[in-house]
Amino acid sequence: MAKEFLSQKGYPFTEHDVTKDRAALDEMVKVSGARSVPVITACNEVMVGFEKTRLEQMLSCIKQRSEV
Repeated sequence: MAKEFLSQKGYPFTEHDVTKDRAALDEMVKVSGARSVPVITACNEVMVGFEKTRLEQMLSCIKQRSEV
């Protein structure tokens, strides 16, 4: 759901397959403390799972920073 949401909104993102990339898995756990996906990071925030409202807030933060 997160990928579709970001794509529909036109936001670029980087996807890492943590089932095939051990370094990406280690980084995900280090950043989030979680072993579940998705893990989304933006504006110094970490979201585990998909929460549309919270992701919209994170995207708003990104937009505000890019306009400055």
